[in-house]
Amino acid sequence: MGSIRKRGKTFRAIIRVGEFRLRPIQKTFPTKELAKRFIAEKEYQIFKGLYNSNIKYPTLKELIKKYLLEVTPHKKSIEVRNKEKYFLNQFSANFPEINYKINNINTQHVASFRDRYLVGRKVSSWKRNIAICKHMWAIAMTEWGYPITDIFSNLQKQKKSEPRNRRLTEKEEVLLTKGNHTSKLMRDIIELAIETGLRRGEILSIREEHIRKNTLLIPERKNGSTNSSIPLSNKAQHILSNMNLPIPLNGDGLKTKWRRLKEKYEIENLTFHDLRHEALSRYLENGVSIPDVQVVSGHKDVRVLMNVYANLRASEVAEKLNYNDSKKPF
Repeated sequence: MGSIRKRGKTFRAIIRVGEFRLRPIQKTFPTKELAKRFIAEKEYQIFKGLYNSNIKYPTLKELIKKYLLEVTPHKKSIEVRNKEKYFLNQFSANFPEINYKINNINTQHVASFRDRYLVGRKVSSWKRNIAICKHMWAIAMTEWGYPITDIFSNLQKQKKSEPRNRRLTEKEEVLLTKGNHTSKLMRDIIELAIETGLRRGEILSIREEHIRKNTLLIPERKNGSTNSSIPLSNKAQHILSNMNLPIPLNGDGLKTKWRRLKEKYEIENLTFHDLRHEALSRYLENGVSIPDVQVVSGHKDVRVLMNVYANLRASEVAEKLNYNDSKKPF
């Protein structure tokens, strides 16, 4: 709503609504009645989209293009850069109001897109991806100086689903690593993932010069760290020494081969990322300390490691609880 300030014998009308919250419309009148009339008239025009300001707003599609050209290339991780490009391109293709001027995009538009996006997808996926849009919008408001409303702050917060609790079974591991449908290349990749807990992109980025005896250099990690080193077990060293590096696959190629393997072996609800989950859980089960597992996993916040990966098999924990029983005499 507009407000009126009395200045001596004049009245100043101030309108802070929508895109004019940061740069209000202001005008001085000799009477309060004229100021009220001005406010009512301009607010009506703004709400109806009839008010003509001098600001040249880009469309949402143009804003995304500008962000991808000027901001995304400066992100540290190539994985982050690729994810931003992929999501924003998908967003451009599926957001109905993509050709609206950004000052005409509102919270309701985003909420409607969110509801459609979440059909068949997880809340965690939405939160990760919408964070990209939030950052783009913040850049538009601050560095690029567009007086637009923060349409994301009023979005209803979605309850995040429980951390994934999928463990690799012994039968599944035998099929994936020893089955007739598994090529040597895929067997090496799967075994390396289980042994090291590396992400898909980290495995595909390994070069021979990154292997240094019992450690592996990782040039870029998902958390933004660069030139990190992780320890390698004897088995991991053996796998790497018998692999042809660099691996002749990209991310999409590995996804396709992984999907086909699961179909051949009739394995359901197992993602490649679950192999990382399995590796880190095994480390913890085998008594590797949390700080040491954190070195391997690359998690900056140990709480993330514990919340997501420390779902140890209950039966194995139960055995540890009974360690005192073995000391009792018969």
